[in-house]
Amino acid sequence: MMPPISDPLNILIVDDTPDNLRLLAKMLEAKGYLVRKSLNGRMALQSVHHDPPDLILLDINMPDINGYEVCRQLKASERTRQIPIIFISALDQVNNKLQAFESGAQDYITKPFHELEVLARVQNQLLIQQQQRQLLRQNQQLEQEIQDRQKAEAEIWHLNVDLERRVKARTLELQQALTFEATLKRISDRVRDFLDSSQILQRAVEEVAIALEVDGCDAVLYNLGQPSMGICYRATAIRSEVTQQQTGHRLDTAEIYTQLHYQRLTFAFCPLRPTANDDTASVLACPIFDDQVESVGILGDLWLFRPAYSSFGEMEINLVQQVANQCAIALRQAKLYEAAQAQVTELQRLHQLKDDFLSTVSHELRTPIASMKMVIQLLTTLTHQGETFLTQLVDHANQRDKVMQYLTILREQCDRELSLIEDLLSLKYIEAGMFAQQPAPINCQVLLTSLIASFEARIHRQGQVLQVHIADNLPSLYYDPPLLKRIVAELLTNTCKYTPRGETIAVTARLVPRMPTAVARNPPPCLQITIANTGVEIPATEMERIFDKFYRIPHHDPWKQGGTGLGLALVKKMVEQMGGTLQVTSADNQTCFTVCLSV
Repeated sequence: MMPPISDPLNILIVDDTPDNLRLLAKMLEAKGYLVRKSLNGRMALQSVHHDPPDLILLDINMPDINGYEVCRQLKASERTRQIPIIFISALDQVNNKLQAFESGAQDYITKPFHELEVLARVQNQLLIQQQQRQLLRQNQQLEQEIQDRQKAEAEIWHLNVDLERRVKARTLELQQALTFEATLKRISDRVRDFLDSSQILQRAVEEVAIALEVDGCDAVLYNLGQPSMGICYRATAIRSEVTQQQTGHRLDTAEIYTQLHYQRLTFAFCPLRPTANDDTASVLACPIFDDQVESVGILGDLWLFRPAYSSFGEMEINLVQQVANQCAIALRQAKLYEAAQAQVTELQRLHQLKDDFLSTVSHELRTPIASMKMVIQLLTTLTHQGETFLTQLVDHANQRDKVMQYLTILREQCDRELSLIEDLLSLKYIEAGMFAQQPAPINCQVLLTSLIASFEARIHRQGQVLQVHIADNLPSLYYDPPLLKRIVAELLTNTCKYTPRGETIAVTARLVPRMPTAVARNPPPCLQITIANTGVEIPATEMERIFDKFYRIPHHDPWKQGGTGLGLALVKKMVEQMGGTLQVTSADNQTCFTVCLSV
């Protein structure tokens, strides 16, 4: 048997008899093969060179170029010689078969052929070809592995020579690195404990001064990224102080400013003329900047001072850079915290405004429609109870019928407008996270049976066929009963609208198992409710959009079907609010909506 394949195998059939082509193609396509057809040898050669197939079924007696010549030309080409060829011919002489194999064929089938024989020989040749390709790949992989191993052995020999020399130096570096890593961790933990900019920089300069044993450590924090205005924090191994100044650092000259603030370089230097109150001869300057807030630019500087004839090592410079990065992160967190506090206050205000808006809209939209509906009901009642009112309005019976018709239309439009308002408000409440559920135990069989019964008269009136399959073992669920009723009712309403007369509406409710996951090896089953109808199919191009708000499938008259255009969008939101899933499939003249809820 053929091993499983991911893509259908490509088979070319070459025969000048169309009936043979159709018969072979039907036979092979039924087994999942991709079949191409050619009526003569010249077309077959062009097709093979353009797109080589996995197998060729070749007839011998053909006009223009016979099968032997086609086979020889294919075997002579480097591009096509590996394609297996099976001759299918009515010639049954031994010399015909010998000539076929001499021209390069792999097999020979005599007409009239049998389906099982053809399929068996095709599968056999494809399996042989696949095994040959696999063997070739394995040989190439083995050769590559041998080359890689030889190369790796040579590299290992050279590395071993250099390794011993580097081990001792590296050990010393690692010891120093571990020391600095512990120092950096301690400084990072201390710095990130604060959400105030001044405390962050004060703690940073204190820790760096002690860790590197420098004469002094300064941190300059600029106001809004302007070096001319800032606060300077200074610390030594003995004491720390905070001073505020209106200019930059005392050593922040034009050359240093360019390297720190524009090039963002960390560098050590010796001033040519130290200040009168400072005999420091070795200085390390490091910028504090935040890559994630590019518009702010430079946040500040770190300055370290040591006496004459001293220097800063590479690992010390790296430590200072890491401390500057931690300071930048901590300063950003402080700014974010301040912004977050302001946003929390603003969000609380907006949340209150949103609550007030929804309450206002709910009242102001519902009240007029409800009043109109009540007045229409009163007018209708008066019309039915006495003729006096109608006599005052009209004189003829046909005019009375029109009045009743107009009242009915007005009442239906009010109902539709009220339904639209209710759907809009429900949707907005769910999207705003304000939809409050009231879970309670639900007897699924009773709820679904009574709900379906309310639709039976409508379905019968529309000439549709109803099928109900509710399992006997449905458990009691703990959900919001009105919410579940509304979901099923919306789906049934939608199905009744679009099911043609004489077609079937099927409602099914059952328990289905769920696949194990890494979190739950034996997950509980879920309740699956499916509502399907025949006689209508949703185009594949519209499937992804049917849950969009106000979206309607093209070529369906919205005024004829009525509705708010929010039904399916609202149902999907409600199902997700209950923690379930809603899926739709449409094929073979049938559309099916499936709701799955956890048990």
